[in-house]
Amino acid sequence: MKTVTQIKQHFSDEEIKLLIEIIEGKQEFSVMEESIKDFYADEYNEGDLKADKFFGEEPIRNDLLEKLEFDLELGGLI
Repeated sequence: MKTVTQIKQHFSDEEIKLLIEIIEGKQEFSVMEESIKDFYADEYNEGDLKADKFFGEEPIRNDLLEKLEFDLELGGLI
């Protein structure tokens, strides 16, 4: 779980708007994929990344979207 302060330190206001659009399905995940992965990198270990390559992007992408949506809601950003 990330705090609103961590979110605002890592992402600009424009990026936060894009993140909200991604959650709402108005933008593709790929628009901010690397930034989102970097933001949550401390929550994944080497095994998770290997599984991601083995099983494809879908499981990690879905998990990241769920985390992002939860953190943005908890922070009052959406």
